Amino acid sequence: MSYGPPFPAGLTRDPAKERYFGTDSYFLDAYDQLADPIGFAAGHALLLLKPDAVASRSIWPVLDWVRTSGFRIVASRRFAMTRGAVRAMWHYQLNRATPARSRLADALCTASDSMVLLLSLPDDDRVPPSVALSDRKGPADPARRTPGQLRYRLGDHGFLLNLVHASDEPADVLRELGILLDVDERRELIQQALPGADRHDAATALADRLYADSPAHDLRFEPATARLAAELSQLQDLPAYVRAELRTRLDAEDWGALVELIWRAGLPVSGWDVTVVGCGSLPLSRPEYAQLLRGTDIDRWRQPAQVSGR
Repeated sequence: MSYGPPFPAGLTRDPAKERYFGTDSYFLDAYDQLADPIGFAAGHALLLLKPDAVASRSIWPVLDWVRTSGFRIVASRRFAMTRGAVRAMWHYQLNRATPARSRLADALCTASDSMVLLLSLPDDDRVPPSVALSDRKGPADPARRTPGQLRYRLGDHGFLLNLVHASDEPADVLRELGILLDVDERRELIQQALPGADRHDAATALADRLYADSPAHDLRFEPATARLAAELSQLQDLPAYVRAELRTRLDAEDWGALVELIWRAGLPVSGWDVTVVGCGSLPLSRPEYAQLLRGTDIDRWRQPAQVSGR
């Protein structure tokens, strides 16, 4: 018995992704909603600007990079991510995540509203726009970024505070639309995108409203540790054993253990400084495990497509 219909051709070059996405309800929701899902996914890229991009005031540089890199913004929307959306978006990678990373990702992605863009690439049809954007975006690891990539331009805030996310392939465009937006929100975004008009000005106006509603915050590690230490030093009425451990961790500048103490003892501090310090001091990955799905390889898309055996 089959668990679903054969996976449509032209959406991925990864056989494992065909297996997983063929029964993924988020992918199927968006696929079934579109009159031409393969054409839509093959013609668009999805770029997510997360709350760390809002707090660091990086949206305007992102929009500028998009334009100067040959992409066209054809749709934009503001929305709020949830913990469930965070886990669904990175479900096929989070099997390698430590519990701390998952908790930090939840805090990071729900700190404010986010912004999603749909992009086209009018002057380049060598690979789908999603594949081109994923390649030009740059990796999460700052040490592997190169000049010209979007994340290189935005600066080094660390592995998890990487400000933007791009769908890897056309299949991911559909699945992530299914995760981030409900059926009515998707319909509105799709209707924006279909004419292919340049909506850069509308995206800029949306960014302005996000900035107005969300305070800026310095995401650098050292200033965050100083602010967090000052805030913790002002706490009153703590149990003696908590105060003693807090003093020990502060004196030793043992930031990872300090964040774990904040969580374990339920200390009344939260916000960007806890997230920034945690991202910069706690182990985030379990390298003994392999990812279920890796990022796309642009070279695979430059080769003739292989016929699936399904």
